Parts: sequence; structure tokens; C-alpha cells
Amino acid sequence: MRRVAITGLGVICALGNQSGEFWQALAAGRSGIRPIQQLDVSRFRFRNGAEVRDYNPAIFFPDGSGDSFDRFAQFAVIAAREAVRDSGLELKPLAERTAVVTGSCMGGQSSQDAGFVEIYAKQRERVHPLTIPRTMANAGASQVATEFGITGPVYTISTACSSSNHALGQAFWMVRNGQVEAALAARSRATAKA
Repeated sequence: MRRVAITGLGVICALGNQSGEFWQALAAGRSGIRPIQQLDVSRFRFRNGAEVRDYNPAIFFPDGSGDSFDRFAQFAVIAAREAVRDSGLELKPLAERTAVVTGSCMGGQSSQDAGFVEIYAKQRERVHPLTIPRTMANAGASQVATEFGITGPVYTISTACSSSNHALGQAFWMVRNGQVEAALAARSRATAKA
């Protein structure tokens, strides 16, 4: 059994678009629950939610590569980039001995909602060809692995609200038992947007 250390953190959420902002909001006791701005919620009973504010994918994916995957997977990549930078680890030499374990109970809800609009509201015969890869719960883990060239175990745990805890625990045990040298563990979820 080996000792395990968390060497880097990355965050993008309703409390901040990086871990420093997130920590400051937590320390100040601020809530991330606010009126929803991304959707027209005028017909909804509940109009508040925990949205990532001021998010512009072009800032994080200036080459447009983020357009090919769902917002929740974009968040996974953004947080992973920050965590890897924060850790100071060079992952390329460890590519085969690094795992990516994410927790996601729903996958690409934004892409799924857009597909439903295409089929049911617009009466189209088919959805966008990337709908399935965008909606899969493991899309975030796959995009993180692609981003860093990780070729070790890459998968997603989907156990409802406990998905992130299980992903962290699984990554811990993989490192502790020597199955891998390093692991990126994350939770990734995005608000539905049609």
C-alpha cells in the first residue's frame, strides 16, 4: 500500500471559474444559487439554479475544438487543465500509468436536450451526428484523456449524486494499490440548455 497525495486542484462551477475564485466564495459563505440566465425560465416554477457564470468557451478553446463536445465535457477538460497545472506533474511520461476516473450521473444533458428539440419540436428525422458521443456520461473522461494523451484506464462512474465521491475513492485506491502512478479524478455536470 502506497501513500496518496492530492497534488493539484481544478474547478469551474457556480462559485467560480477556477479554484481560487471557488475557495474565496466558499470562505465568504457565498451561495452559487442565483436566478438562471442561460434559459428562458419564465414558465418554470423554480427559476434559480447553480450556473457557471460568465462562461465563454472561446476563452478556453480558442481553436473551436470545444464545439465538438458538450458543455459538461468542456468543464471536465477546463478543471483538469487547472489541476494538472497546479500539480506540476508532467503526465506525458506517465501516460500509460495514469488513470482518468470521473463521476457523472447524466452526461451531456445540453446535447440531449438539443436532440429532443430537433426530433420532437422541429419534427426533424434525425439528430446531430455527434449527439451520442456528446451525451455519453463518459464523454468528460474521454476528452480529458485525449487532452493529456492519457492511455491508462479511463472511465466514468455513474452512481447518481455520489458519483464524484466514488470517482475520487476509486482513483485513490488505484494509486494506493499501485495500479497506476497518477490519476485525474473529477465530477462533471452541466446545466441543461436547449
